[in-house]
Amino acid sequence: MNGPSDRTMAAMRRLAGQVQDELALAGLPSATGAHPLVAQGVRVEIDALDDEDPGVVVSWRPHPSLAAAADRAVAARDVAAGTMQRFGEIERAMGPALAAVLGSAGFTLDPDADLPPHLLRVTAAPPDGGTAGLLTG
Repeated sequence: MNGPSDRTMAAMRRLAGQVQDELALAGLPSATGAHPLVAQGVRVEIDALDDEDPGVVVSWRPHPSLAAAADRAVAARDVAAGTMQRFGEIERAMGPALAAVLGSAGFTLDPDADLPPHLLRVTAAPPDGGTAGLLTG
């Protein structure tokens, strides 16, 4: 397995940029590229593990202080901790919200993606390029 071709990876980078722009247009902050200790907001990553059908994965990263508290609860094996519950509630709420924003812009989401429910897999941009072009002029 050689992985996706250079051409496919270029297309995925373009798609990831379009997704990021569309979510920025909706007013959502970007966590993409930020260090995990300070990241908060939308995270957009290329899923290049699937040679046949690569895509873009979108997730939400809550504020670092909540993420750190949830990490401490996991380390303490306190799965009933309020911070763990709150962290999970936020992830469960943001997945459908992100899907609604991207879907309304015409992006194609993979409903059968083998991912946890708080992650979205985007496989195509809208045919007309979407509204994210508004960011550049």
